[in-house]
Amino acid sequence: MPSVISALLIFKSTWMKTELKQFEIWSANLNHGKGSEPGKIRPVVIVQSNMLNKFDHGSVIICPISSQNRPGLRLLRLPITPDADNGLEKESYLLADQILAIDVSRILEKIGKLEKQIAQDLMESIKVIIGA
Repeated sequence: MPSVISALLIFKSTWMKTELKQFEIWSANLNHGKGSEPGKIRPVVIVQSNMLNKFDHGSVIICPISSQNRPGLRLLRLPITPDADNGLEKESYLLADQILAIDVSRILEKIGKLEKQIAQDLMESIKVIIGA
C-alpha cells in the first residue's frame, strides 16, 4: 500500500499547473537526503528564473530552508525572520550552499515569498559559492 506522501505526490503531479515564481517559498518533499543533504518535507525557495519557470520544465532549482543554524556560516546560512509575507512559523535559515534541482512533482504547497533584500542576499551568496 502506498504511503500518504506517495499518494499526495502522485495526486500533486497530476493537477499542479501553477506557475512557480522566483523567490516564492513552497513546501517540498526532499525525503531520502544523504549525508549533509537536507531531507524531509521542508520549505524551499524557488531560485530558478521566471523565464524558465514559464516553460513546462520537469525540474526546478531550489534552495532549502532549515530551522537549524550553523554558527560561523553567515554566507551559507542566511537568516529569515518569520512574518506574514514569507509564511514561515519560526526563525529559519536559507541553505545557500545546498541549492539543487528537484523534480517539480516534489513541490507541494505555496507558503509565501522572500522579501526583496533577503532574495538579493541569497543571490549574492550563490554567486560567491559558484564563483560567478
